[in-house]
Amino acid sequence: MITKQKITTVQEKIKQAIAQIEQEEQVSIKFGNRSYNNSMYSTKMTVTTTAQDNNTVQAVDSVNTRMSQSYGFSENIIGKTFVSNGKTHTITEFKTRNRKYPVITNVAGGSSYKHTLETIKRYV
Repeated sequence: MITKQKITTVQEKIKQAIAQIEQEEQVSIKFGNRSYNNSMYSTKMTVTTTAQDNNTVQAVDSVNTRMSQSYGFSENIIGKTFVSNGKTHTITEFKTRNRKYPVITNVAGGSSYKHTLETIKRYV
């Protein structure tokens, strides 16, 4: 039977197994939202590169800084963390099409959350 505890246990074992792949391939592997019933569970897995040349890093940082400033922040907020409801959230991206909840955060375990600008300004 699939339960939240079993999913957490399985994901932790998978994370341990892929840690070597992340290091060898210079990637980061994160779990996203999950759904399950008694007999199956599915999750989104995102693989991103960590091996970027200096020009790419500067370009991405520049875009994130401009986006942060357009939302009223004085600096790039991507990568900043805060604690809400006992969970440490890391700001990972902006969803410009979502005007009500444009800031996306991730917490340990792979869950992601949408936030209003007011919420983020209160914590950051």
